[in-house]
Amino acid sequence: MTPVTFKQLTLGSGLPKICVPITGTDIAKVIGQAGEVVSSSTDLVEWRLDYLNNLEDLDQLVQTANRLTEILGELPLIATLRDRTEGGKRQIADSDYRDIYTELLTKTKITAIDLEWQRDPETIKNLIALAESNHVRTIISHHEFDHTPSEADMVSQLTAMARTNGSVVKLAVMPQSSDDVLALMNATHQVSAIIDQPLITMAMGALGAVSRIAGQTFNSCLTFASVHAQSAPGQLSVEQTRQILTTLAPTIEGLETSTLN
Repeated sequence: MTPVTFKQLTLGSGLPKICVPITGTDIAKVIGQAGEVVSSSTDLVEWRLDYLNNLEDLDQLVQTANRLTEILGELPLIATLRDRTEGGKRQIADSDYRDIYTELLTKTKITAIDLEWQRDPETIKNLIALAESNHVRTIISHHEFDHTPSEADMVSQLTAMARTNGSVVKLAVMPQSSDDVLALMNATHQVSAIIDQPLITMAMGALGAVSRIAGQTFNSCLTFASVHAQSAPGQLSVEQTRQILTTLAPTIEGLETSTLN
């Protein structure tokens, strides 16, 4: 696994980084949430475009993205357009998906975009190429909201996602048992040793909460937390997450040292 930089931030080394979502339904709410996020201890920010009521207004979308990057300063900004099939707030055709991201990639200074792995492969390939040409990172993502695949299937899936050559690979699953949570952690640990990209994985819901704060143990490089509203089930607050990650770090580092010795 090779670390990747998002502005001044490095994913794939040290403690897992914390990302907070902006989920405003209109521009005023988006800007207001950005101000709250800046006051938190988050490491980077995800703007959930699918929450917007006026997503079709591309000129306003670009203006808002540029305003957000000004407010956030050195905090990296990930733009995410999540389809309803992946837990998002709207259904988005591939053509609209391509057009919206193209506007953002060519007319704003966003740090990264989230790309859904199960989209049309040609659309994803073209968007990755466009992102690279504009020095924007890509997160290749997939979400299973009703179950957790087997450990072997998750290893196969994550490996296949890495072959798209995006910057980072992300998988979120819904556990039905503690065995599912362990399977996700094991799969992540295995895959981190065989692919180049950093991994983001999580088990959603209360049952999977441990996966959001134990990423350093099994090589998941980022976790999502909330300032107010959650964007996925099971998210902790930024401050809760920061405190737990910091508390666990000396213990984990001590175990790694004793293993080496």
